Formats: sequence, C-alpha cells, structure tokens
Amino acid sequence: MSVKKILYNTVLQSGGKIISVLLGLTTIAYLTPYLGQDGFGEYTTVVAFMGFVGILADLGLYLVTTKEISVPGADEKKILGNVFALRFVTVVAMLLIGAVVSLFFPYSTAVKHSMFVAILAFTFVSGTQVLVGVFQRYLIFYQLVGSEIVQRLLMLGLTLLFIFLRLDLIYFIWALAISNGAHFFLSLYLARRQIPFWLRFDLSFWWEILTRSWPLAFSVVLNLIYFKADTLILSVFKPASDVGTYGLSYKFLEVLLSFPAMFAGLIMPFLARYAFSEWAKYRLYLQKSLDAILLVIVPMVVVVCFYARPIVNLVGGGIYPDADAILKILIFATAVIYIGNLFGYTVVALNSQKAMVWGYFFGTLIGLGLYFFLIPKYSYFGAAIGTLAVETFVTAFAYFLTSKKAGFLPSFVLLFKAFTAGVPMILFFRFLNFPWALEAGTGLVIYFLALLILRAIPREFFQQIYQSSRAGSAPEIVGPGA
Repeated sequence: MSVKKILYNTVLQSGGKIISVLLGLTTIAYLTPYLGQDGFGEYTTVVAFMGFVGILADLGLYLVTTKEISVPGADEKKILGNVFALRFVTVVAMLLIGAVVSLFFPYSTAVKHSMFVAILAFTFVSGTQVLVGVFQRYLIFYQLVGSEIVQRLLMLGLTLLFIFLRLDLIYFIWALAISNGAHFFLSLYLARRQIPFWLRFDLSFWWEILTRSWPLAFSVVLNLIYFKADTLILSVFKPASDVGTYGLSYKFLEVLLSFPAMFAGLIMPFLARYAFSEWAKYRLYLQKSLDAILLVIVPMVVVVCFYARPIVNLVGGGIYPDADAILKILIFATAVIYIGNLFGYTVVALNSQKAMVWGYFFGTLIGLGLYFFLIPKYSYFGAAIGTLAVETFVTAFAYFLTSKKAGFLPSFVLLFKAFTAGVPMILFFRFLNFPWALEAGTGLVIYFLALLILRAIPREFFQQIYQSSRAGSAPEIVGPGA
C-alpha cells in the first residue's frame, strides 16, 4: 500500500467532505427556523423512521461486498451485480412495509404521508451504499464525495426554492428523494467505470452471499436498534418539539461520523489483506489508524464543549434552548464511536462477525433498557446519556475481540501527547475573548503546532511522503507517534 496514495485520497476526501458537511449544515440552518421545532421534529421523525427501516434491509451486504471484491482474483462483476440486485429487492420491500407500519404510530397525517415519499429517498440511499465498496477498493472514494457534494447542492437549492414557495413538510421529503436520486445515478456511473457490472439474479449466488452475511445482517439489525431507537422512542413518548431539539443536536453527531467511517473504509481492504498472513503489518496499520483517530477526537471534544451554544445557534437559529447541553453529551458519544468504528471494521477483517453479534445483542438490551427508562423521565437528555453508555459498551466489546484474535494491545502514547497539546488550546479558549469562530480556528492551529513540538506528528512522516512521491515508491508506513 502506498502511503502517498492513501494520504492523497484522504486529503481529497476530507476536503470534499468538509464542503459536503458545510452544505448540509447550511440546508439545516434554513430548514430548522422555517419548519420550527414541531415541523423539524416531524421531518426528523420521517428520516429516522424510514432510515431505520432502510438499514434493516442492509443484510450486511455493504461490508461483505467491500471484503469480497478486495480479495485478489475476485469476480467483481458477478459479486457487485448480484449484491446490487439483492439489495434493491430487499430494500424496496422493507421500505414499503415500513411505510405501512408507520400508519399505526401516533404520528400526524403529514408525517404518515411523507413516509411513502421517503421510500424513494431511501431506496436511492441504499443503492448508493452498495457502491461504496467499489470506491474504497480502488482508492477513489473522493469521487463518491464529489457526487455527495452534488447531492448537497441540489438539496440546498430545492430547500431554498420550497421555502420561498412556502411549501409543507412532504415537499422537503421530495427534495431529499430528488437529491438522493442524483447522488445515486452519478455514483452508479462512476462505479461502473471501474467495474462495468449489470444487475444479476443468480439465486444460488444470492444464497451464498446471504450465508456469509447473516452474522453481519443480524449485527446491523442489533446495531441499528440501539443507534436509532433513541429518536424513535423519543418520537413516541415526547412531542415533536422534543424530537426536533434532539434531532438538531444529533445531526452534528451524524455529520461528524462520516469522517471515521470514510477513514476506516480506506483502511479496511488492507486490514483484510494482512489479517492472518502478516500480523506485524496488520497491527502496525491498526495502531497508526488508532493514533490518527486519537489525535482528532481530543480537539473535537474540546471545541464542542466550549462552543456548543454558538454552534447550535448557527444552525438552529437560537430556537432550540437545550440543544447545546445535548450536544455536549453527544460529542463524547461521537468520540467513542470514532474508536469503535475502527474496531468494528477490524472485527470484519478478522472474520469475527459472529462473535461480535453478542456485543451488539447485549448493547441492544442495554440500550433499549436505558432508553425506555430514561426517555419518559428525562426526554432528550435521557436519550443522549443512553447513547453514550451503549456506544461505550459496544466499542469496548469490539476492542476485546480485536485484542484477543490479533494480539493487539494499543499504545496510548499519542493520546497523552494529544492531551498535552490540548492544554494550551484550552487555556487560549478560557482566557481570551475573540469571536467564537476565530477563537476555535486559532485554538486548532495552536493544537497542531503543539503536536509538532511534541513530535506527535514527526517530520520524518512528511519527509517519507515527499521522498515516496519523488521516487514513486511505497515506503513502510511511518505515522503519528512513530
């Protein structure tokens, strides 16, 4: 694996993802004040409910596809064509059932009607997810991010148009469907440039894929229950305004989670390649990946804890009074998920999906217990605390499996250096008074400079990348903390 190529892709993806995130937050910034707490709560309910149902139809196919097409000599056209067709059949059936089931929930008529429009929106989402493995396999994930930017631009434009026309909730779900459709068809075109596949309905191969993916499918269902059940349970026990407040805070968590998934997805093919064959190299890649994540989560948590209120106001328009307190809880859950996401991918690379099912099973039991106990009493605060507790348990379980099977004992030297580098940033935030965005940006620069001084990001790392780009070689990885 070329360090230069991974770095190049990561930089392009990160830059594109930042643009995508900013566009998404801009859309929310217009949508939240227009719909209000109740209206945005209804919008959140539709997206959470149908998103929940759509992921139920995943069947573990995304991760299985990524792994199978990464195997040398794999018949990529056959794998992708069959998986794509299987996913399409299952997701349409599940979304239709979900929309019908929603009619029996205590939702408004507008929400129930919008559920049927959301079938189209989440069918496109599901189709795009199947294609992710292609972009990861060929290290061209930045192309998928570019397609996502198109989706965000279209969603923003339609949102502004529908606000100008003073339209109702269901039209904004239509905006989601149209923009998701654009993302899907563009991603399909780009993916077929690498693997020119067609839909295949080889039922015997479908069965073979399902027998491999069922542990992942079961894990996805359990994972989904504890990850999304908070919003759904909140929508049943509490008014739409509470759902809107929690949904706004949770939106930041969802935005931030796109980065570790993108990073871990890049690493996944190489972890799968070296698992069981070159354990030393496997552990090296895993440690360097963990180091990178630890260096990111420290400033992320610090910045949000200091500036949660202005961040929420920037997007929510100041009409969500408790959203900042919720965000402060959820940012710790986000930090845990960053680490858990990496170990979740290692579990797949180590073929430990069946064992991980127990982690998701007990996580689901813990999550449901906490949500049903805390949400009726403490509303969105209960939901946030439950999320933090469950994610901590599942991450610990995934680490235990990785450590046991790969003999991986992580070094936290980089975490200590990250904390040390965070001290001057915290002091800067605490004692100086600038506009918050300028403070946050300057604080991050101070953090980065402190990392350089502490040699948490050594000069040798940049020198090797520069030398490899000149020589066209692929040196051994020297990452943060080396």
